[in-house]
Amino acid sequence: MLNDELLHKWINGSLNAEELNVFKTRPEYDSLVELYKNTDNLSAPAFDEETMLADILKQKKTETPVADTSKRRFLSTWVKYAAAASVLLLATWFLWPKNQLVHYELAKGEMKEGVLPDQSMFKLNGESTLAYDEGLWKKDRTLDLKGEAFFSVKTGSKFTVKTPNGSVQVLGTQFNVWSRAGVLEVKCQSGKVAVLSTDGKVLDELNPRDAIRIEKNKATDKWELQNPENANWGVGISSFKNAKLSTVLDELKRKYNIEIDASEIDLSELISCSFQYKNLDLALKTCLLPLGIKYNVEDGKRVQLEK
Repeated sequence: MLNDELLHKWINGSLNAEELNVFKTRPEYDSLVELYKNTDNLSAPAFDEETMLADILKQKKTETPVADTSKRRFLSTWVKYAAAASVLLLATWFLWPKNQLVHYELAKGEMKEGVLPDQSMFKLNGESTLAYDEGLWKKDRTLDLKGEAFFSVKTGSKFTVKTPNGSVQVLGTQFNVWSRAGVLEVKCQSGKVAVLSTDGKVLDELNPRDAIRIEKNKATDKWELQNPENANWGVGISSFKNAKLSTVLDELKRKYNIEIDASEIDLSELISCSFQYKNLDLALKTCLLPLGIKYNVEDGKRVQLEK
């Protein structure tokens, strides 16, 4: 039986012996007993706050008369109100939804798959963070993302992915979100996706195979995916369209957990390419040779680039 149900039954005086023994183990039990005594055995059948306060007002006063009865009555009434309010506050604390923050943070080269409370699924890429409130999920399907993640969303209420560079909203679909270094990229694999600016303005709506790049709340590029599976890096391939070389190199470093010395290279050069995650040498050839960039791998962890 849940704690709030025991609380209701205790206030009503309907706990059985076994339930009472369980209720007495609660750390706040002694405080509740004192508050309950001060309200002349206050009763609240359904824990309705208005009914509870009305009951207090209806109860007859049985205090022994003293010299200054007006002060005594005032004090007694004040104590009852204060005690009742305290009971209400304590009970509200137990009944109110608690924050249940779920947080994932991955290092370079890591990947995590997970299931959200509504059975939607996600894949979180390396050097990324994902957070959401499980306690509020039924009312608010909202996540905070820094980095990259792929989502397969169950149809239902609005599903929102917030990033420092904009947001994505859907009802039920599959899509990829990449948010790093002031840039937001969204790729829609199925369904329909709305892309929003940091101030909540809808910038564009994507259909299956659509992809878009947002910088400083403006769309800088939009293209069609040749294969909808390219929206999902979880299949083992990272794909880029007119991306800066620096962006591609950063992704190589994340996936292979390597260091790259590109001090002699123009990192602003644009490139369209794809690379797989299983072979570092092949990935470097795929991305660098078309640009005429030579590379040398040292100890499998450090890569030197030169023209």
